[in-house]
Amino acid sequence: MKKIFSILLLVSMMAAVILPALAFAASPAEPLSECTINNASRLPSGCGTCNFAEKENCGFCCTLNTVYTVTDWVFFAVMAVAVFYIILAGFKFVTGGDDPAKVTAARQMILYAAVGIVVALLARAIPVMVRFILSGGAT
Repeated sequence: MKKIFSILLLVSMMAAVILPALAFAASPAEPLSECTINNASRLPSGCGTCNFAEKENCGFCCTLNTVYTVTDWVFFAVMAVAVFYIILAGFKFVTGGDDPAKVTAARQMILYAAVGIVVALLARAIPVMVRFILSGGAT
């Protein structure tokens, strides 16, 4: 299990370094003129449609929209892994029987899943903090 976790950690760290470089490698032929807003209900008023030529706060809206989208993906991914670990830990707990090592391992898995759920909930709080910081403290 530790070997798999180490490999996953290494792959995710490499992806975090390589993927942004690949995304910025190809420069667009023309500058970005608008962005698609898909979190309009959670964004400040005036962020319904963003056209950079018409609105001055379009960069703020697009940045915040991206933060919401990324944190939503992180939230759902971490919650899915946490639920999987809780189910696996429950299975180990039931089948552990009288073996204290298996019961202890199941308890640790449940603890790690709970930490994962806390991390997922923090991912939902990050956009609120970013919005607060980028708007200069005004809500």
